[in-house]
Amino acid sequence: PGTGASDVLIAFAQARMSEGLSVVGLVVAPAPDGTTRGGPHSHGGHGGEACGCGGALRDLASGEVIGIHQDLGPGSEACNLDTSGLARACAGVERQIAQGVDLVILSRFGGQEAERGGLTAAFQAAVAAGVPVACVVTPKAEEAWAVFAGDLALMLPADLGALEAWWTERRAVRGLAA
Repeated sequence: PGTGASDVLIAFAQARMSEGLSVVGLVVAPAPDGTTRGGPHSHGGHGGEACGCGGALRDLASGEVIGIHQDLGPGSEACNLDTSGLARACAGVERQIAQGVDLVILSRFGGQEAERGGLTAAFQAAVAAGVPVACVVTPKAEEAWAVFAGDLALMLPADLGALEAWWTERRAVRGLAA
């Protein structure tokens, strides 16, 4: 989040949805100015007022916007991530995956997921269901991602063309119509 990578994920999800595929997951909800951003926190920094995070995730299936940051007041240096909001968002995606889907988009694999929190259960549900997942991996979480995903992972640049090529292959493997 906070980079063009979020916009690439959103464009990729919208393209698949326009093809009539069942796409579920969570993306960074655009800020009032229409941009997707996260602040230093999204890149492995600490939270607090200086973070500039104030964010939300948008559920791709329902359109619901779920707040995942809390206002801790002026001068706070504490992490402002609202883990209960994140857990609620994750649980919603898990329920959707259980109903059968074609593709899962998850905003990121970052610090929370590296410690097996955050959206980890949604990643696990998708893998258990055999559903492809596209996500952003934060630089500080790349090593944890490699351990978590193992042979199932394919690292791609944050580029729509690269995602489209990956999806063309996945679509063929899954037997989905083009």
